[in-house]
Amino acid sequence: MAKLSPSSFQNQLAGIYKSIQQGQAGSALLQLKKLARKVPDNSDLSHITALAYSALGDVVLAKKHFLKSLKLNPQQPQVHNNLANLYKSTEEFSKAEKHYTLALSGQIDFSDAKRNLALCMATQEKHDAAIVLYRELLARDARDISTTSALADSLRLSEQFEEANSYYLRAIDLSPSHLNAWHNMGLNHHLNGNLEKARECYSKAFEIAPNQPQVVQSYANSLHELGATQDAVSLLGAVLATDSSIVFLHDRLNELLWESNKLDQFCESYKSAIKQHESNIDLRVNYVAQLFRAAQVEQARLVVDEAVERFPTSYELLALRGQIYADLQFYDIAEADLSRSLQYQFTKDAAQPLVKLFILRAYFAKAQTLLDDLFKEDQDCQLTWALQSLVWRLTKDDRYYWLNDYDKFVRAYTLEAPAGYESSEEFIVALEKLLLSRHLTEKEPLQQTLRNGTQTAARLLHSSEPELVALKASLTSIVRKYVEELPSDSSHPLLRRKSENTEFSGSWSVKLQANGFHVNHVHPAGWISSSCYIHIPDTMQKHTDSQEGCIKFGESPLDLGELEVVEKVVRPEAGMVVLFPSYMWHGTYPFSGDESVFRMTAPFDVIPSQ
Repeated sequence: MAKLSPSSFQNQLAGIYKSIQQGQAGSALLQLKKLARKVPDNSDLSHITALAYSALGDVVLAKKHFLKSLKLNPQQPQVHNNLANLYKSTEEFSKAEKHYTLALSGQIDFSDAKRNLALCMATQEKHDAAIVLYRELLARDARDISTTSALADSLRLSEQFEEANSYYLRAIDLSPSHLNAWHNMGLNHHLNGNLEKARECYSKAFEIAPNQPQVVQSYANSLHELGATQDAVSLLGAVLATDSSIVFLHDRLNELLWESNKLDQFCESYKSAIKQHESNIDLRVNYVAQLFRAAQVEQARLVVDEAVERFPTSYELLALRGQIYADLQFYDIAEADLSRSLQYQFTKDAAQPLVKLFILRAYFAKAQTLLDDLFKEDQDCQLTWALQSLVWRLTKDDRYYWLNDYDKFVRAYTLEAPAGYESSEEFIVALEKLLLSRHLTEKEPLQQTLRNGTQTAARLLHSSEPELVALKASLTSIVRKYVEELPSDSSHPLLRRKSENTEFSGSWSVKLQANGFHVNHVHPAGWISSSCYIHIPDTMQKHTDSQEGCIKFGESPLDLGELEVVEKVVRPEAGMVVLFPSYMWHGTYPFSGDESVFRMTAPFDVIPSQ
């Protein structure tokens, strides 16, 4: 076999690499295998082979050849960078960080590796570390638009809103049509409660990319929250008329139609889209889910039956059909569908409803087996703990009382008057006025627990409005006191997460009309949850001998009849803040009154911060 000269070998490698870049990785791989017979152990050849496998989507063999290249020659910054990119794509972040760091140790000015490391940190929400790296990159090249925009994103996500805005503006100065900078600056204003500025940014992003789905959704959300719901509906409808396959825009359109009480148009967009995209399973899944959330159960059954007949192995459709048939009390069909769904794919969306079904049928051993599987997937899932508490109570297991110590874990506090207010009453009146201006819809959101009322968008406590800044400070102090008063227990799902550092993972306002209430529920995205009471109806204050409008704990949403129990009731007052574990079942009693009567709260969730 004729020996290849080094220059001929490198020329062949360069040509093969060019083929990979041109999308011809398959033929390139054949050439590489032939070349490897002549040059069996070469770090450059292993590197190019890894790139070919990566282009073909074969992650296992790509990693194997990257590692072989590095074993042959560890001092290859570009190979470390490429391997790190692959690890990042498979969410093996610690390995990615290791190889980005090795790339930089071999070439300290390797900007691509530093940028990639910063993005890796940001993906893991390690924004402080990402910000340091982005600043170092900008110190070398202040006109790097992508790094400027990425730094702004990390500043926004770490809630440094003002500085984030300055970097978005800098990116726009460098490139006036920079889509991500305009859109994400809109997000920055949106999260900070500056809705009109957010709308202006989204509008500019929409001018640049009128068919970009995420931009359209953000723009529509800002219009809706500013009270221009019809404009938002028209915008979403116009974009979907151009491309009806964008599922999440259908979801948002129909949520807005529901909240604005346009029930004659509700879910119509899914019907026409399915006719155009008959093989799109997601459209059918989301159509059925929306019908089910809207309590249009019989219509949901008809649609899901047809969909399952067409797509019999869709675990999502089977999970939905199982829930629908359970709601209709066809328990055998429901159990079969949910079990089949889990055989195809283990998901909470099927497992948790099946646990509920097992509880309804008093199959507690089966329920416990499935709960154990759910805890293996997520030890901190609040709904799973709520279902566990129900199984323990119904089987008379004393761990129920260990988990749900209502006297110890349900605590009531009072908002103090912040600086600038003569009394807490004056502060509550100011909050009430501000929050009333944000309740602009006619119906409750589809995916929420309230009935006969309205709810604002989440992240209320991230607003820059002075009243809400003051509210956040007061609530932060109350949460800190609650956490400090908690005992320690490394085995308890609430107590083992005890931390001095917390953050608000969700915050919103609810306005219930007369006869309104919250169905029994838990807060899946929380650790500690709360209802902060802003306005209490006069009827509740007059009828102190009844439980109208009170919050209740312990009763599940499964309607177990005589087996249900209310463990604790708290009568709210304006300015009261009630804290409790997010996994604890809770709901409210309806209250009486005419159309002028309302009950308004500002609930929130808290989680331990990183």
